[in-house]
Amino acid sequence: MVPRKLMDEHYDENHAPMNCALCKETIDRESWDLHKSEKCPQRMVACEYCEFELPAIDLNEHQIQDVCGNRTEHCQTCRKYIRLREWIGHEMQCHTNSNGSAETSSARTIPEREVRPPAPVRPARPAHGSQHKRLLFTIAVTGIAVMVGSILFQRD
Repeated sequence: MVPRKLMDEHYDENHAPMNCALCKETIDRESWDLHKSEKCPQRMVACEYCEFELPAIDLNEHQIQDVCGNRTEHCQTCRKYIRLREWIGHEMQCHTNSNGSAETSSARTIPEREVRPPAPVRPARPAHGSQHKRLLFTIAVTGIAVMVGSILFQRD
């Protein structure tokens, strides 16, 4: 129960529609968590092949029509280069025995990310490389600031 004098405040904090800062859509507060984690077309997601982060709406184009889905990996079994987006179909079509079971080869090494089916679009996660790059950038900027400061103070 909410006192009448607090009804407007309660409504604003718990029930009022929200505007998504990314896609500018108005969202019911009850749907907000789902929208920002799975539905917003402008939320950042990581590509399953290269882990590049981009808006969800651009992911399909990036993977299928752009560079990433056309990237190839070498198949140890047939010694051909296969597009990542065609890897599973290649496995099923070209590497099954007449009895329907998959061929095996002792020299065959297929990275796990290429064997599993495509993952659903997931929320962006921090990349290890970007944290490392930020740290190096911060160290470089700090070093430059120290050098400039020491030069300036030597003149006085």
